[in-house]
Amino acid sequence: MRNREQVGAITFTGRYSSVCRSGAREIRADYAHPQPPILVRLGTMLHRLFPHANESLSSLAEISAQVGEAAALLSEMVGSPVAEYPELFERMLTHEADSTNLLFRTLTEVRSSFSPPIPREDLYTLARKLTNAVEKLTSAAHVLSLHSIDGFATHITSILDIIQRQAVLTAAVIPKLADIRGLDNYWMDMLRISRQALRTAEEYDAYIAERYTPERYRRYATFLAQLTAASNAMRDVSAEIGRIIVQES
Repeated sequence: MRNREQVGAITFTGRYSSVCRSGAREIRADYAHPQPPILVRLGTMLHRLFPHANESLSSLAEISAQVGEAAALLSEMVGSPVAEYPELFERMLTHEADSTNLLFRTLTEVRSSFSPPIPREDLYTLARKLTNAVEKLTSAAHVLSLHSIDGFATHITSILDIIQRQAVLTAAVIPKLADIRGLDNYWMDMLRISRQALRTAEEYDAYIAERYTPERYRRYATFLAQLTAASNAMRDVSAEIGRIIVQES
């Protein structure tokens, strides 16, 4: 029919509206459920293309929480008898595996998101750095188990407490990256407590260097290096978030 056009629209209520226009006249017909098969397929495709925007940020926050849980497990191991190390290390390995699975889930969400809240490469970098912190804590637990290290000074528990604080702060700020306003204090807080972790590690290194034999010092220093690496990984996460804040401002 000349000068007539058929226009289709999908409404948010799941109804399909067909409009037939001819000059100034408009004839509208609404089709309720069941929807035509093509619309069902289209709805499925749209759901896959446009998942909830913040799912990837929520998964990142979960990985950060996993860092805090790993630090708590390691704190439990540090305070336990050497005989319990093998069992506690197995729990650390299970926790690390869970964190790796969460990383893969996050990357899947990032790939399937049509419009991620921040660039995909930034989401990947944050996820990988957070998982790296869990890996460093697991390596520290492995060193404890291999060398049956015990008798720690309070420096170690202080460092583990700081790592847990880093994880809590980061888990709280990540969901807010979709709207970056008011996040400047996070980076400054992370910088301050990260420096505190580094200074505490330096003090502990001096402490054991003065008191232990070279071989015993080497074992404790290896453990300390993994703890420091975990804290530094969280500091790297905060630096990356700071870069995102500046870039997206």
